[in-house]
Amino acid sequence: MKHPITTVLFHYGTFQPLWQQASLLQAGPRIPDGPESLHLNEPTVPRLLEALARRRWDSRGVLLHYSDPFLMRSAPLRDVRAWPGPTLLACGDLHHGPAPIETLEGYLRKEPHDAVLLTFNPSSVDGVQQRLKVPVRCLAPTFFRYPTATPTPISQRRLELLHVGSLGPHHPHRRELVEALIDRKSVPFRHATTRSAEEAATLYAQHALVLNVPLNNDLNHRFFEVMAAGVAQVIVGDRNLMGDLHQLADRPDVFWANSLDELEALVQHLFANPEALLSIPVASPSNLPLTNLLKQALAP
Repeated sequence: MKHPITTVLFHYGTFQPLWQQASLLQAGPRIPDGPESLHLNEPTVPRLLEALARRRWDSRGVLLHYSDPFLMRSAPLRDVRAWPGPTLLACGDLHHGPAPIETLEGYLRKEPHDAVLLTFNPSSVDGVQQRLKVPVRCLAPTFFRYPTATPTPISQRRLELLHVGSLGPHHPHRRELVEALIDRKSVPFRHATTRSAEEAATLYAQHALVLNVPLNNDLNHRFFEVMAAGVAQVIVGDRNLMGDLHQLADRPDVFWANSLDELEALVQHLFANPEALLSIPVASPSNLPLTNLLKQALAP
């Protein structure tokens, strides 16, 4: 690496180029060895330390461990106490599966970390903090970065409400809402699926407004993907899902609706003046530099 390693990001996905920053090393079972990455067959900290030593890379920095309750049950990172530096657990999908908070609590009893970041559940910070003895924060969008898109000229934007995403059996509320919009035909509407975040970003940038249907009171990647693509969005859900992240809830490019009727009325109002809608500034997601993120997350 060109820079000394100060943070090892362990996760179970593939290598993510957009997440990469100076002094960051990604490691995990699905990640190949590379200049900024480390393959790890066995998810244990002793094996991670051995792999770092073979590459003559430093292991005195922060271990940033990205996981979720499902992985904590099925493929947990073990022997975290062996890490010689600070340890931070970034926990996603806290709204999925049976007893997710209890799963997180039980995992941390076995594998203590110095602090916890909730990646997409800002409204759960206080409740989780009451269950844990270490600091719990939500600093969304944490270390995630999202693809941008070449802006479509305003005159060529499609005046449609766009929804991108799965309507499978695990998303009944989203499916019901999308099917109702299609059936009622009260607003111009388009539903699509994509194969990658880059493809989704290109599609977002072609439209005037994006529909976001968070599930189970969670924030989601789509919220930030739409921002990064430079498009306004309307969220069907309660503003309380933002917790204390008021700067995100109050953005001028973020609209809120609590029902199908409210959604249709809002979209009709916005589409009645497309020039005003398309002139709303859409700032990119605001990411803290990695050192600042870690400092805030690990603070007592």
